[in-house]
Amino acid sequence: MAEAESTFSYVAVDPSGRRIKGMIAARSDAGAFERLRRDGLSPISIRAQATRRSDATSKTALNERELAEFLSDLAALLKAGSDMRSALSILAARGGRGAIRSLCRTLSAEISGGASLDSTFTRALGKDQAFVGALVAAGEAGGDLSSGFQRGAEMLQSRIQLKDQLVSVLSYPAFVFASTIAAVAVILLFVIPSLAPLVQEAGAATPLSLKLMIGASGFLRSNLILLGALCVAAALSITLAGGLGLLTAPIERLLLDGPARRTTSGLVFGAFAIALGNMLAAGAPMSEALRLAIRSVRSGVARERLEPVAQGVRQGQRLSSAFDRVAGFPLTIVRLAAVGEESGALGAMLSRAGKIEEERAIRRIESIGRILGPALIVALGGVIGLLMAGLLSGVSQLGEAALQ
Repeated sequence: MAEAESTFSYVAVDPSGRRIKGMIAARSDAGAFERLRRDGLSPISIRAQATRRSDATSKTALNERELAEFLSDLAALLKAGSDMRSALSILAARGGRGAIRSLCRTLSAEISGGASLDSTFTRALGKDQAFVGALVAAGEAGGDLSSGFQRGAEMLQSRIQLKDQLVSVLSYPAFVFASTIAAVAVILLFVIPSLAPLVQEAGAATPLSLKLMIGASGFLRSNLILLGALCVAAALSITLAGGLGLLTAPIERLLLDGPARRTTSGLVFGAFAIALGNMLAAGAPMSEALRLAIRSVRSGVARERLEPVAQGVRQGQRLSSAFDRVAGFPLTIVRLAAVGEESGALGAMLSRAGKIEEERAIRRIESIGRILGPALIVALGGVIGLLMAGLLSGVSQLGEAALQ
């Protein structure tokens, strides 16, 4: 039985004379030494680590923008004719951040040890970027590895673009909402209490609107610490539940089946269609392309809904018919898949359909943002207006009662 691999930390000198540190997986320190020598490094020290191999390479310190650039550069080098280890060495040599150099060395060491490309990238990038491993496997299956990395970079860039658009769309309404809440808090905590002596003098003559505002102000002031503690506890509970994954499935179902289902489905299933179309266009078998495309979908609920598609196709069902049975699946993709099946250009049609759905979803988000800002300003301005109108009306009535 083969000896299990362990993780070793090392200090070595590269060909340029620089001292570098990193981690490498091997069955023994002698094996680690040989791998480092094959990578062109001169080991100085090698130490076994207690950390398991899967833990040592489960995450990368790169953010999504850096990872997208890394995958795009790797795709360009592979397309230019470099082999994987040479491409990683080039990226490590020119990598501006230590995280990039460390990632390149880790990937190179694992690949040199005989690990498959998709499993290596899945472990190194972590579960949040597991779709990259699926696309790498699809590129290998289709005979065009560079396209797998390029598609991974494009998916990350699309995700970054979507996040940027969401921030751009929601930042102004969020600022208006926060400003309004702050204004209401100032009125209730500082302005209204200053009128309390007048209300006590007026007694029964106090207007109802002013009584309600003073009551709300008193409740808020006397329970401010308790309300703050409840808000903090609620925020911590939500954060903890999110970290444990308890909210993931409910939120995904709400997004896929709720009021925003057309936009969410366009983004989720559009990306799936593009990935599947690219794999089929590259020559990957249908069953393998479906398996890998489903694996590249980040939403667990969406993956569950797509699993019967693979089963139906294996049983001889047409892909478009299987798509039509998926809850919330965009009709545009179903129709263009049927056209692709009839014309023999299924891969191209799926990619086109996915891009159409993604573009429609982004346009909807932009439209909602253009409407949401002014609508929120009007609504919250109305709340402030009613509050101030009640306050001024109450003060006016108090003044009239005092004069009488």
